Amino acid sequence: MKHDKWLIIFAISLISLLALTFYFFSPLLDGIVMGIVFAYVAKPFKKRLERIGRIPSAILATLIIIIPISILMFYGIFQGVNQAVYIITHQKLYEEKLIEVLREAGIEKEYIMQIKGIFPSLLSIIQSALRISALDVTVKAIMFLMNFLISAIVCFYALLDSENFMKRTMKILPEERRDEFEKFVEELDETFLGLWFGNFVVAMLIGLASIPFFLYFKIPFAPLLSGLMFLAALIPIFAEWMILVPVFLYLATQNISTAIWFIVIGFTFLYFLPEIILRPYFVGYTSKIHPLVLMLSFIGGAVVGGVSGFFIAPMVAGLITAVYNYYTQ
Repeated sequence: MKHDKWLIIFAISLISLLALTFYFFSPLLDGIVMGIVFAYVAKPFKKRLERIGRIPSAILATLIIIIPISILMFYGIFQGVNQAVYIITHQKLYEEKLIEVLREAGIEKEYIMQIKGIFPSLLSIIQSALRISALDVTVKAIMFLMNFLISAIVCFYALLDSENFMKRTMKILPEERRDEFEKFVEELDETFLGLWFGNFVVAMLIGLASIPFFLYFKIPFAPLLSGLMFLAALIPIFAEWMILVPVFLYLATQNISTAIWFIVIGFTFLYFLPEIILRPYFVGYTSKIHPLVLMLSFIGGAVVGGVSGFFIAPMVAGLITAVYNYYTQ
């Protein structure tokens, strides 16, 4: 009885400690989860570089993933802010361009004047919203930078120490269970590797496919936009719209028919076909997760958990799949 009592106290203390740790780590959850995802994407590079040493290979593999993503991300944010400032300071020019496009499209003068009257009130609403949320935006920007830095650090240490960590963890288990648990961990590791490296390949294909698309429509900053399409495609289902819609609005001020063709073709070949057909089947094949389960986990994870939910929900689906595959093979 005394032994059982202390065992129960130890279990409760351990669970409480883990819950407290999770509570303090929860503001950094996005960075931690992204770091684990980046580590799985970088893992094939690390394996090819292991001949140069454990630490150098982990550093190089991390840099191979983090440097291109950080350059595209921060340069894209910089250009986005510049363009937003330019639009606000040159609103009259864009109003005139849009009115000219509406006239060429055959819109009646009465409706054009009504649309023109909306611009000042719409701009004042946007400006007041920006002023109100300036502090909130600053806090979120700091948290974003912190989480991105943490993701790089987590990626490096996950590449460096994950194998040693699992080997030490095995020693906790009874000796007769170690081989079985090791096989299950290998199955889970292969599932996660197929999930995230497959997702990375699909995102890269979408980014490459967008280059001739942007060049054909003579979009400024086409290489930058294709890089941002790659980053957006890393977060499945929704994120490509963050690039396509602003470009559509830009084209609408130039030529409304060109803008419509742009959004139709972009929706079909850079969103619908890759997200609904290519990604679920390709990533499902590499990770052994059913395409429907994969697609629903991405959508459900985003709705429930935001950015971290995008990554956690598919990993939960991967865990369930690994358990199923392990015990049914």
